[in-house]
Amino acid sequence: MKIGILGGTFDPVHRGHTYLAQAVLEAFGLSRVDFMVSGLPPHKEPGKISSSWHRIAMLELELKTRDSLFPSRWELDQPAPCYTIKTLDHFKSTYPENEYCFLAGSDALEELHLWKGYDRLLEEHCFIFVQRPGFTVDLTQLHIPDSMRRRIQTVSAEDHPDIRAGVSFLAPLGPPAISASSIRSMLASGKEPTPEFLSPAVLQYITGHQLYEK
Repeated sequence: MKIGILGGTFDPVHRGHTYLAQAVLEAFGLSRVDFMVSGLPPHKEPGKISSSWHRIAMLELELKTRDSLFPSRWELDQPAPCYTIKTLDHFKSTYPENEYCFLAGSDALEELHLWKGYDRLLEEHCFIFVQRPGFTVDLTQLHIPDSMRRRIQTVSAEDHPDIRAGVSFLAPLGPPAISASSIRSMLASGKEPTPEFLSPAVLQYITGHQLYEK
């Protein structure tokens, strides 16, 4: 199987996440996408994100009616911090019959050189970086060696690219301009995001547990 792993805090999970995953699934012919809920990411401070239990619960509500999109709590069960390279190494070695790719926004490319083992990530694994609206990435300006930069190909959905280890992709799949921070700001100010941005089930959960209130 071809499996995508979408990592993140999902604080809260919003429709932008599911739109992105569905677009990649269709463009790259993936069998499924697993939403990998991170515990405490290395770049986040304790207390700055919601409880992992709230985040996995919201994700389960968002994905329960969506085929081929599944929540995963594997990283939550690992000692913190859990780096992406550990996650991909685990799944590649445990399930060698599958092909895996890690999904991320194009903004992650500009900080890729700060990721733990970024060179081995590009050499041994596959990434799909999705262009975020209004955020153009120039591959020639990345802070990584040319040999690593050449492993990243710019493709479109019409190319029907095939994922494989050692090759990564930058794809303009047009995800909607939705961010978790903007959703949190709306909720903190007493506004309700529309169903286009946040599912009614997730909004009900947030309201019921009084999350993101000032």
